[in-house]
Parts: sequence; C-alpha cells; structure tokens
Amino acid sequence: MIDHDLARAWLRALAPPPIVAPTTFAESQIILPASANALPGPLRLYPYQREPVDAVADDDVEIIVLMLASQTGKSTTINAILGHCIASDPGPMLHVSPTGSRSEEFVRERFDPLVLSSPALRALIGKGQDTRKGSSGGVNSVAAKSFPGGQLSFASSFKADELAARAIKFLFLDEIDRFAKSAGAEGDPIGLAVKRTTTFKAKGRKIVIVSTPTTRVGSRINEWYLRGDQRKYFVKCADPDCGHSAPLAFENLKWEPSRPETAHIVCEACGVVHDERTRRSMIEAGFWQATASGEKGIRSYHLTELSSLFSTMASVAQQYDAAVTPEQKQAFYNTTLAQVYDAGTEVELSSSELQQRAEKVAPPYAANLVFVSAGVDVQSNRLEVTFLGHHADQTFSVLNHLKLPGDTSGNAVWQQLDAAMGSTFSTTDGRLVPVLIQGIDSGFNADQVVEFVRMQRRQSRAAYAVKGKEGFDRMPLAQGGRLKGQLRLLIVGVDAVKLAVQKALRLDDLSPGLIRLPDHLDEDYFEGLASEQLRARVVKGAPRYEFHRTVRRNEPLDCLVYAVAIARHRDVQATISKPPTPTQPKPSFVASAKRLAALSQPMR
Repeated sequence: MIDHDLARAWLRALAPPPIVAPTTFAESQIILPASANALPGPLRLYPYQREPVDAVADDDVEIIVLMLASQTGKSTTINAILGHCIASDPGPMLHVSPTGSRSEEFVRERFDPLVLSSPALRALIGKGQDTRKGSSGGVNSVAAKSFPGGQLSFASSFKADELAARAIKFLFLDEIDRFAKSAGAEGDPIGLAVKRTTTFKAKGRKIVIVSTPTTRVGSRINEWYLRGDQRKYFVKCADPDCGHSAPLAFENLKWEPSRPETAHIVCEACGVVHDERTRRSMIEAGFWQATASGEKGIRSYHLTELSSLFSTMASVAQQYDAAVTPEQKQAFYNTTLAQVYDAGTEVELSSSELQQRAEKVAPPYAANLVFVSAGVDVQSNRLEVTFLGHHADQTFSVLNHLKLPGDTSGNAVWQQLDAAMGSTFSTTDGRLVPVLIQGIDSGFNADQVVEFVRMQRRQSRAAYAVKGKEGFDRMPLAQGGRLKGQLRLLIVGVDAVKLAVQKALRLDDLSPGLIRLPDHLDEDYFEGLASEQLRARVVKGAPRYEFHRTVRRNEPLDCLVYAVAIARHRDVQATISKPPTPTQPKPSFVASAKRLAALSQPMR
C-alpha cells in the first residue's frame, strides 16, 4: 500500500527549485550591507535596473552589455544577477576584473559583505558536494567561492592562466575598457574568457559585459554596445498635451551660467521645462526601448546619470562646469554620460581649411583694435614672431608672422627682431598702435634671450622671457625662477593655451575668442598652426592627453601660443581693463602704453 504523504514528500524533495524571476529573488533575498551601500537593507531595484537584471533569465539573450554611467547602481545590478545565478540557476561562473588588485577589492569590499548580510547567499557560499570523508568540499576565498551546483572564480584580465581551462556557463566581465590589451602572450583577455563559455553556447550560457566607456577609438564596451540592440531608457514628457517619449539627453539640460542649482530639462518636442521632482517621476514611469536591430542574442543597454535616481540634474550640471582640462572632460563624458569621448576631436585642425578661412587682415586695422602682443619662437637658425591684435569685442587677429633667418647665437638676427618690435599698426580712426608686450621663448640660446629682453626694456618696451611647460593643470601664465640667474622667467602652461587657441581657430562665427587669420601668409604658416594634435593614451586604465606634432615645423603655433599667453600678464590686463574715474577722462591708448613703461622692470 502506498503512503501518499511519503510519496508527496519524495516528490517535493525531487522537484526542481521553483522558477523565480531574478528581480523577485533579488528583492526578496538580497540584503545590502551598510559597509558598501548608502542605503543598506533589503534590496529595492529602481525601474531602469529591473529589465537588465531579468534579462539573465531570458532564453533569447546570451550576452548582456551594460554601458552605464557612475551613480546608476551598476554594482547593485551586477550583484543582483550574480545572486540569482548562484541561488536559482547554479553552474560554473567566472568574474573578471581589470587587475588582480581590483578583483580582490571586488571580493573583499563588495561580494563578501553582500554574502554575509544576505542569509540566502550565506547559506550557499562555501558549500559544495559531499565527499566520502564527510567534508563539504567547499571553497571560500578571494580566488573562488563554491556553492551547491557550481563555483564562482575570480580572475584578472592580465593573467591568461586564470582565463583558461574549465568551461564556464556564466561569465561576468567588469570594466572591460580598463582590461589589459593582451593577457600576456595569449591575446585579447575578453576573447580568451568568452572562449571558455563555448561548451554552454545555446545551452543557457550568459555573458554579462559591463563598463563605463573611454575613448572613441578603442572602447571595447562601446563596440559591444553597438553590436547589440542599443537600448536606451525612455521617459515621457510630463505635459499631458505632449506625451513625447525620449531618453533624457544632456543637450536638453539647461542652467544659468555658474548656477548648476538652476538646472532643468526641456522637452525637445514641446519646450516644457521639467524640474527635479518631475524628472524623478518621469524616470519612475520610464521604459527601455531598443534603437537598433543588433546581433542575435546580444542585448545592450546605455544609461546616463540624467536617468539615474542616485543623481540630480544639478549634480550633472556642476560636474560639467567643473570639467576644464581634457582629462576632466573625458571623465565627465565617460562616467557621467557613459559616452565615448575624445577631446582631440573638438580641436582637430586642417591646414587647408584654415587657409581657406583666411581673410584680408591689413592696415588700416579696425578701430576696435585695443593692443598688440608678440610671441617669439627661438631656433638655432632663425627667429619667428607673431603679432596678435586684441580687439574690444574680445576677438583676435593675427596681424603678421615673420621669419627672421640667422644664427641666433649672434647679434644680427636679434637686431632684426628689435626693429620688428618697433613696428606700429595703424587703425581706421587714425591711431598708431605699438607692440604692447612681448613673450620671447627662452628654451634655446638663453643668453641671447636675456640680452634681448634687457635691450627691449632699456627702450621702455615690455618684454619677458617665457618657457613652455606641459600639463593641463598649469596656469596659462605664471612666475618661474630666474633665467641664467639674471632675469625673472614666466612659465606658459602651453597645453592649456594650445587647447584654447585650437578651439578658437575652429570658431567660424563672430563670437568672443575668434582668431582671424590673414590671407597674405604662405602655406607653411597654416601647416604650422595645424601641426599638433591632441591625442589620448591610456595610463593605468585612464586616458591621458598629450599634444603630438604631426609636421616638423610648429613655430607658428608656438608663436601664437606665446602671444596669447603673454597678453594675460597682470599689468597688461590691469591697464586695459581699468575704467576711467569720474574726475578724469578715459586715458588714451598712448597714455595706456606709457603706463606700461613700468613693465620695463623685472618681475619680483
């Protein structure tokens, strides 16, 4: 006779675990630890986290690509997927970090605290198959975690031996844009890791690829994102008469200058302004939508901080305002907007385009010409000098560029430069504008530079020895030491000034900062202006920008940089910007020039 109660017990024991949606498991079983979360306690997924988490249980999806900004709950999303796979769909798993130290950091600071705070995971991790000796056979280390039905191993992208060997069902590739280019001599670490999932292809394998992007060329996460269906998080305009749906775009974020707290989103369809409270409500009701067909089995997601409930519009605006150097802008676009970015693309110059844009710049010059600065580059066999006109509307004009051939260790060529510095520039209102201030490169034949500067000062001409220093964090113009122990040296932060000059050369409308180029200069001049490109190289996983020379002669660019930088001298700015007092008339330009005679003394 069959014992029905015993039979039902057997059936219950032999039955497979109930199928639970990954989000359901995560929110019912995962407890966020206080040590690694601003909001500890039972996990509550935000609307934009839910679909990517549930995608791991979708039979039509093999590869999940997450190109996510910071402050979007990226770690929580990954932990939710990891927890579901361990508890509900166990199998061999591999988690790959950029480096070994990052892998250990993930285990000690993220994964272990999550396991300890979540009873459902704590009961599984460190357990394994029983052995004849009675041991559980469990593993619980920074290198591996076993659990009934599988094991989670941790690896570095730099170590080929950790990416090879046994088959893997679940593969997690974390921050792939910071992975090694090659795992030793074995090749691409991503390819090596993906190859380990071949056994489970079409048999339930899941590959989760995560990262913020880096540069446009070489961003692995962007390449994977483009291979997928390119899902974006859409929100609906809060105006009931509009109903337009679109991702929250940075281009539609507006705020008053230097006041990020005024940030608001403008609907691109109807122009309605949405405040922070409205934005959050829109995100709560948002949805993911594919924007491309993509390769079969690859689902890719892109999310910016603007669509995150962990961030605010004011925070995004503040981060943008604070991003000044190329590295800071790189970080903003990569981590805040999750977009690939190359600062060099903003300042790419073409010598032919510059020459085509050249115009007639000749005397008499516009009446709004305020003063002229000069920048000099010193080579062994010549001097080159650019005369830069500064206009009242905050635009500039290259008035002329001279090449003075001669041995710069002798006196003859310096006498030619002295004569050139005595030039005046006539204006339509009858003025003769002299060279107000000079910056002379001291990187070559410094003794002659010292003598020339002293000669200029004896003639009451404001002249300074300058030296360029790289680094985008440098001031455009700052005091340095003493040249040959005799003359105060000014340091030009050439990277920052070059970047500003190249941006100005790209302007094509009459706006502040525009630099007009004269059409009487030869082709070599324009090639020299476009002689350097801003390029990024990855150092310890982060892009670092440097200017690289693309043609041999870059003197026109250097001269222009020195002419721009020296005009920032505090005495020049004080003289030009000083307003007239009520008791005296506004000083004439000649009077202003005389006031600058004080510059003939060395800076102290």
